[in-house]
Parts: sequence; structure tokens; C-alpha cells
Amino acid sequence: MNLLICVGENYRDFAPLNQYVQNTARTMFGVLDSIFYLQEVKDIFGSIQERLNIYSKCLIIAPKEMFDDILQAFLISNKRMESNNVICVENAQLQVILLDLQNAAQQELTQLFSVVGENMESFLYLYPLGVDATSAQMLLGGIAKDFGVCVNALNTQSHLGVLSARNGDLQGFRLAVKEAFGEKIFLTFDLARSVIELLEKRNLKITSAESCTGGLIATTLTRQSGASAVFDGGVISYANVIKEEWLSVEAQNLAQFGAVSEAVVRDMLNGALKLSGSDFALATSGVAGPSGGSASKPVGTVYIGAKSIEGLEIIERLHFSGDRNFIQEQATLYAYLLFLRIFFKNY
Repeated sequence: MNLLICVGENYRDFAPLNQYVQNTARTMFGVLDSIFYLQEVKDIFGSIQERLNIYSKCLIIAPKEMFDDILQAFLISNKRMESNNVICVENAQLQVILLDLQNAAQQELTQLFSVVGENMESFLYLYPLGVDATSAQMLLGGIAKDFGVCVNALNTQSHLGVLSARNGDLQGFRLAVKEAFGEKIFLTFDLARSVIELLEKRNLKITSAESCTGGLIATTLTRQSGASAVFDGGVISYANVIKEEWLSVEAQNLAQFGAVSEAVVRDMLNGALKLSGSDFALATSGVAGPSGGSASKPVGTVYIGAKSIEGLEIIERLHFSGDRNFIQEQATLYAYLLFLRIFFKNY
């Protein structure tokens, strides 16, 4: 199991820094099991120290002037790596990485990941494209057992149907599942990275036309290095006038069906493909809340579409639960699942 300890209030209270810390830990470990936010080094002593025996790796984010005091808390002196802002020590039971993240150079982080990182391949996502998640979990049971892999359903109350796999021989499991199910179950360590690789391999491009997701579809790709090879740009079309002028959405469809409708999403897809010259387009229009819902289109209602330049198209009406951000995140993920369903019909 993997533990993250952050010393200092900024890591807890400043959201961008908090996200950076967690991303760093997940890049290093793949799976992050527990997080503790502490104000001072002395807080490591006592209750946390007593529970360390359940963990195999511990990343401590703290200013480097605290490193000596922290090392005393763990009583470990066998160093695997040391640089200006990084110290990695271990004994037979526990590996401890001390990192002054805000001052660490990229070269130090790269070296650290190569020395101690398990990377994202210690955790695998499975996206059933032709079967529901519950059935997929049952079908995968025998293969998972053969490779010592634990398969769990994630967020079972949503339409996403995502499974996770960890432990055991994930590479062997991945190959066996692909052989048995083909593209009906898409396996990846990182969905955005896999989408980029699928498109880049075939010299294809994708674009987006977003309303309720507010650019999150584009952000998901552009967080990845190399996204420019497959993504030239997208449109955030909140106002109806922007939908009409930038994406050629029919005014009649907006008046008759409303912005949150299948007809408007279809127009958005067509407009995005024409505007960008891309091979695929994704589009969303919905009510992310907490206000704006109605009896016929309550908060959480989202129309999501995907279309290829050849004319293959899927548009679905979904209802997601949660707050505004969670609804946007779910809609974004679902859009990429629709893309995969269309992509594998052609390639």
C-alpha cells in the first residue's frame, strides 16, 4: 500500500498545489491508498508512525529544511537516492521518499520516478464498450483469477460502467482480456493517453464542441504531452448565438428543441467537423446545475455525441448525479467512451 504525507497547510488548502501533489504521487505509485495532511513535522510521530507497518511506500512532501527531522522520525538511513530536493531511503519493510516538490527541478523528478516509481501501470482501467459493467466483471472473473488480479466496479450508480484492476500480472491480464473480448472491453492505464495514441498512430485528429462541459473535453487531452499531434482546437459554445455563428447550429432547432437536445448536439458535431477539418468530433450540451433544471430536463441531463467524418454518429441522452463538477467530469468521460465505440467500428 502507498501513503502520501504532506507537511504544511498550503498542500491542503491551495487546490492547484493539492492536485499537483496528488498527481505526482500517482505518477510515482500508480495507486494512492491514503493521504495525511499535517501542519508540522512533529505530527508524524505517534499515531501515523504506529500505522506505517501497513504501507510499503511513503511519499512525504515537505520543505527540505525539515528532512533531517523527518528522517529521525522514521529511523531509516539506507539511502537509494539523494539530490538537492529529494532523498529516498528504505529498509526491509518501508521505502520513504522525501520531496521538496515546490523547489524540485524537473530533472530531479524524472530521476526520482525512474528510481522508485511503479508508474501508472500498477493500476488498470477497463471500459466495457459492448457490455454493462456488472456483466463484464462476471465475465472477467476467471481471467482475473488466473493472473492474480483484483477487478472492481467503480461508480456503479452512473452510466459510465468503469472497472479497475490492480495487483497481480496486469500486463498478462491485459493481453488475455484483449484476446478474449477484442475491443468490447477497452483496457488502458490512462484513457487520454490511449486516445492520443490511437489517433496519432493513424494520423487522425479529433475536435470538440462543448457547452455544459465548458472545455473539459479539450482539457483532458491537452493535459497530455503530445496532444497537439491529434488536437488542433475546440469550441466552447455556451451562448446560443455562439452555437449559431461558430458552429452553424440551426436557429430553428434551438427554438423548437432547446439548446439541451439531440438536434442541437447533432448540429454542434457537424459544425465542429466542418470548422476544424478533423476526423472525429465530440459534443456536449446539458444542465450541470445546480440551477437551470426543469421537469423535462432536470439537473444532470446531458446530451453527448460523437461523430466521424465518414458519418458514423452516436448521440445519447444521459442523466448524471452529483454536483456541477462531477456531472461535467462524468459527461467528459462518457464522451470519450462514445468516441471509442465509433473509432473501433472503422479501425
